[in-house]
Amino acid sequence: MLKQIWNSFFSASSLKNQIFRNLILFTTLPFIIIAIYIYVYSSQKNAKAADDEIRDKLNGSIQSINETLVKYIDKSSYIITNRYLIKNIQKDYSNDLEQMMYFLDNVSAMIGEPYSDNIKNPYIVHAFNETLYEGKFVEGSGSIQRNETVDKVKKLPATEIAWEPDLTVKNNFRYVTFYRNIVDFNRSVAILEVNIPFQAIETGMGEIGSPEKGLIYSTDETGRLLYMNNRTSTGITDIRNVTPKHYKMVSGTIKSGYTITVAFPKRVLDMKNLETFALLILFFVFYIAVTLLASRITTQKMTSSLESFISKIKRNDHLLLQEDLIQIKGNDELSIIKQKFKELVSRMNEMYKEMVSVKLENSSMEMELLQARINPHLLYNSLSVIKWTALWNKDHNTAQIIDAMTKYYRTALSKGNNIISIASELDMIKEYVTIIRYAHSSKYELHIDMQEGIIDFYTLKHLLQPIVENSVLHGLNGQEEDARVTIKGYREQSDIVFEVIDNGRGMERETVEQILNLNFTASYGGYGIRNVIKRIHAYYGNDYGIQIESVIGNGTKVTVRIEALVENQLKERLQSSLTLQ
Repeated sequence: MLKQIWNSFFSASSLKNQIFRNLILFTTLPFIIIAIYIYVYSSQKNAKAADDEIRDKLNGSIQSINETLVKYIDKSSYIITNRYLIKNIQKDYSNDLEQMMYFLDNVSAMIGEPYSDNIKNPYIVHAFNETLYEGKFVEGSGSIQRNETVDKVKKLPATEIAWEPDLTVKNNFRYVTFYRNIVDFNRSVAILEVNIPFQAIETGMGEIGSPEKGLIYSTDETGRLLYMNNRTSTGITDIRNVTPKHYKMVSGTIKSGYTITVAFPKRVLDMKNLETFALLILFFVFYIAVTLLASRITTQKMTSSLESFISKIKRNDHLLLQEDLIQIKGNDELSIIKQKFKELVSRMNEMYKEMVSVKLENSSMEMELLQARINPHLLYNSLSVIKWTALWNKDHNTAQIIDAMTKYYRTALSKGNNIISIASELDMIKEYVTIIRYAHSSKYELHIDMQEGIIDFYTLKHLLQPIVENSVLHGLNGQEEDARVTIKGYREQSDIVFEVIDNGRGMERETVEQILNLNFTASYGGYGIRNVIKRIHAYYGNDYGIQIESVIGNGTKVTVRIEALVENQLKERLQSSLTLQ
């Protein structure tokens, strides 16, 4: 069943299968869009949830650790501001051993922190008083004199804290250590050393817990690993293996300057996205199967009647001429389509009969035109008789007009040829202007300036004559003096450019645009400017044509560009154009 549906969907192009394909496309496209939206939304949601989780883990870890550090900082503030400690730590105990022991006991009571021999004292006062013996929480300054951090502490105010950049180690225990300056009136009298067991920081990170298959680790200022949880389950022992390529990482700094980083493996996020994608694929496959089956049943019901109708038409060609054989039953949409088809067949039959009738009439008219065709020689002979009659009567003007007309029409008819030399085109224009002079009783001047060799090329007949006719009849007509038309011709590489310039009345820009857009309705002796443009495009291509520049009261300049072709080349171009038509 599925194979049949598949083959029908991709191979056949019947109406039924087109409807079937469209139903599938229009029903699956919204699902695909929704599925993409769900996948993108789910991916973004998973990414945000992971980001929120690691930020919560980081903030919780930093908060827990800072709370531990603040306890030690607050206690250190109490110690360095204790006036009893500051006053008595500076006394000279050289001759008063009893008073010194009493002071050391009071310091132990004041600090009150339990310790053992294996654990470093949390608070140690390093006194600069050489007469003071060392006790539980008091030591001489000699043990820290070489510490660079201590040298900086001596210059700091009592309010500031100097953290040891590295962990301090004693008896295999690690400590976070900071120092504070004990000052008496801007004079350093001792250094307070505070040792916080690093185990307390580890506990703070461990209590928060790491993300699913993720890590929480801390590093010092040099990037050295100090702590990492979840090593066993992840198998990660080197933080160089924890990179942004495989982990989403967020870092923060605790008060000691150490960096806490929470890393969430991207593969966990990818697996969640993959699960969403797999669910969408499974649902899509189920949806497509149901849609294919439902669409197939629907299209079968929709097109079965129409397919039967089309099959009947295919089997009987006479139905196209005998529409009465088409029987229509019912009034549903398909019946309406059949009825309209029947009406269309009826109209086609009527049009066919009319076409046969018109073809017969055209054949009859062609025969009559052939029989009534006028021989050009009859025109020449008639003009010749009129010319000699005018000469007999000494009417030289009429004789000149007839002579000009004879030359003009001999070139214009040119035995049916559509191409002539540029020299012949110019001769025809000269005779035309001569005729117009007599017809209008005006002294039109014609100036021709051709670059050497131009007149030997060939062109379409009546290429320039309609333009000159336009200049005379519409530009110079009514102008009694200095009515002048100039024709220039020159080569530009493989092209020939003609310029037809008159000093007539000129045209509006709108008129020029209408002419160039073939929208101007005026005609010029049967060969309008529109005809010239179309013929140039047909034989020379759209890269060639005309340009018009005109100013009201200052005349018009028409530029014609054609390809420079000899007679054989232009004949081949003309033959190719006729073949394409």
